[in-house]
Amino acid sequence: MDFMVLIGVGISIAAILVGCPDIFKDLMNYLQPNAMVLVLVGTIGSTFISSSKKSIVSIGKVFKHILFRKKKLQPLEAVDALVDIAKIAQTASKQSLADLGGGKGDGFLGRALGMVADGLEKDFVNQTLITDISEISRRHELQITAVKTMGSYAPMYGMLGTVVGVIMVLKNVSDIDVIVEGMALALLTTLYGLFLSSVFFIPLSNKLKGMNEDEVLTKEIIRVGILMIMDKEIPLKVEKYLLAYIEQGQKNDRNKEK
Repeated sequence: MDFMVLIGVGISIAAILVGCPDIFKDLMNYLQPNAMVLVLVGTIGSTFISSSKKSIVSIGKVFKHILFRKKKLQPLEAVDALVDIAKIAQTASKQSLADLGGGKGDGFLGRALGMVADGLEKDFVNQTLITDISEISRRHELQITAVKTMGSYAPMYGMLGTVVGVIMVLKNVSDIDVIVEGMALALLTTLYGLFLSSVFFIPLSNKLKGMNEDEVLTKEIIRVGILMIMDKEIPLKVEKYLLAYIEQGQKNDRNKEK
């Protein structure tokens, strides 16, 4: 589970509660099912219109992936794994490399080593890995766009609810009950739209973007490392070259641990 997401949502909600102490006096005044249905269901409907079926299906997986994501190989872990493999590759046969990627990450390293063990040409291995990385990134971009789209539609439906509420008020200025109901709808839909957009959809799309960048970087490190291993480069060269992909702070922490 990604606790940073839960902590972030908790902090955002706490900021709203502390900044608007009136909420504690009568919480029910801020809860209106009709307003929430208008914003949330409307946002989902517009997302259905603007996105492909594949993107819609993947949105549910996105939220599950963020909250309960499996342990993936990080860039620095990929470097260390490839250096170890490079050491073994100096004396071992190609066929023996096939099992060295087992249990590491999502299987990308294992597939790369499998192609090496099968004796496939370097250019073929390189192009296959490039295509794999490109397709993974493309699928992730579709998911990011779908979630970001929801973040843009939610405030719009909030404004739509505001307009509807104002119309209700203007049509029945003599009926105080209708005025109260209309103003509640007008203001709460805007509140819900801004809340969903700023606390959930836009932050989650940025979270997905960062996760995608980390995954693409890890796979790019693996691709380059595999090609160096196929060229029988010494482990020291593999290590020094691949560490160029890692930010300085992480390299410093790595050196302290050694």
